[in-house]
Amino acid sequence: MPRRKPEDIIALVEGHYDSTEPLRDRMEEEHALYRLTPYDAGEGYQSYTSNEPRTYADKVMGWVSGADMTVRIPHDGADAELREKNDQKERFLIGILRAADERLCSLMQPILRDQLAWYTAIRGWYAGRALLAKREDGSTYVDITPWDPLHTYLGMGPDGLEWACYKMVKTKDQISAQYNVKVDWDSTRVAEGSFVYDFYDKDMNTIIVHNGDKDRPTFKVAKKQVRHGAGRVPVFIGPVGANPLIVGLTSADIQDTIADMGESVFRSTKDLYPKHNLMMSTLLELTARSRRQGLKVTSRDGSKTLDEDPYLEGSEVSLAQGENVEPLGLLEVAKETGAFMNLVAGELQRGSLPHSVYGELPFQLSGYAINTLRQGVDTIVGKYLRAIEKAYQMMFSIIS
Repeated sequence: MPRRKPEDIIALVEGHYDSTEPLRDRMEEEHALYRLTPYDAGEGYQSYTSNEPRTYADKVMGWVSGADMTVRIPHDGADAELREKNDQKERFLIGILRAADERLCSLMQPILRDQLAWYTAIRGWYAGRALLAKREDGSTYVDITPWDPLHTYLGMGPDGLEWACYKMVKTKDQISAQYNVKVDWDSTRVAEGSFVYDFYDKDMNTIIVHNGDKDRPTFKVAKKQVRHGAGRVPVFIGPVGANPLIVGLTSADIQDTIADMGESVFRSTKDLYPKHNLMMSTLLELTARSRRQGLKVTSRDGSKTLDEDPYLEGSEVSLAQGENVEPLGLLEVAKETGAFMNLVAGELQRGSLPHSVYGELPFQLSGYAINTLRQGVDTIVGKYLRAIEKAYQMMFSIIS
C-alpha cells in the first residue's frame, strides 16, 4: 500500500467528519444529558435539572460492568492435543485482558470493561486500538486502548476497515514529552493545544501533529510510518443495537439517517427530559413564590418603593396616607398539569427503566409482575452486553 502524505490523511479525516457530522452532534447532545447540563428556564426564573439521565445511565453501566464474562474456545472434546491448545489460548487471552487493565490503571484511566460500558451507553458506539507493541528497550506490552467514538474516523472497503484514525488534542508539553517533537509554530490554537492524528491502515501506523490553522496549515510527523504487523487495521469499532445505515437516493438522506446508527441509553427519552425539567422548574418557581409573593405597592405618584424586605421577621414598613402594600396572591398551575406530568413520567419509564429498579414500590408486586419488569430490563441491557461481547471478539481476533 502506498505511503500517505500528512495532508492526505487529514483530508480523509475531514471528509469522514463531514459525512458523519449529524451523528457526532447527537453524541454531544446526549453527553450533555449525562453531564446534567443545567436547564435554563429563563432569566429570573427558578430552574430545575433532573438527575434522572445520569442515574439511568449509571444503572445500565453498572449492570454491564458487573456482568460475568467467560473466555471460551468451543471444541468437540475428541482431540486431547487440540483441547490443550485451546485451553492455552483461553489463558493467553485472559492474561491479555489483565495486562491491558493494568496498563490502563497505570495511565490513571478506568479499566477496559468500564470504559467500554461508558462509551456504549453514552455514545452508542465502541472503538479502540488492539495491538501487541514494543517499547524502546525491546520489551512487549499489551496495547488495548479504548477510543472515544466521537473522535474516531474510518474508511470502509469491500472487506471491512481500510483505515482508522483517532483525533486528539494535546498541549505542546504533552506532544514534546510523548513524541519528542517540538511544536514551535505561532497559531491561535497553541494555547489550547494542537490536533494529533493517530492513523492506521492495513499495513502502517503514523502519528501527525497538525496546528489546525486552515489558512496556513502546518504539519509535523511525530511518528514516521512504520509497519504495525497486525495484518489488518488493528482497530475495533462498531455501533450498539440493530439499526443499520439506511441509504437514501441523495447524500442528504444519508446525512439524515447516519445519526440513527448506534443506540445510546437516551435514544428514546432525550426529547422528554427538557419537558420534564420545564414542568419541574414551573413547580419550583411556584413554590418559591409561595415563600415570597409578589407585592403591589400603592402610592399617589407611583414612585413608592420598599427599603426593607417585608418578609423578614420583625420588619416594619412605613406608609403615608393613601399608600398601601398588599401581596399579589399565588399563581396556580393548569389543572391538566398533573395528568400531563404522569404521561411524561410514563413515557420516560417505557423508554428507560421502571422506578421499581431503584427500589421504589408504591404497592406490592406479584412475582409475575416482577418477572415482567425484569424482562423489560433485559431488553435494554442486552444490546449493550452484545456490543461489548462483539468488541472483545474483535480485540481477540486482532491480537491472536
